[in-house]
Amino acid sequence: MPFREDDGRIRTGHAPAVMGILRRAALNRVRTVQRNLRSHVSIGLLRDRIGHRPRLLAPSLP
Repeated sequence: MPFREDDGRIRTGHAPAVMGILRRAALNRVRTVQRNLRSHVSIGLLRDRIGHRPRLLAPSLP
């Protein structure tokens, strides 16, 4: 539960499904960065680092 979904108040209409898709996409992106860094950093710590240095999400150019 890396995004604290239980604390959310989105419960009606299509909002829960949409937010689930967005959360999965964000988590997949963080996992991709984690694999590219080739380090054993936890998802939570990596999310914190990305928050401070969003450039980590940018694709590396050759």
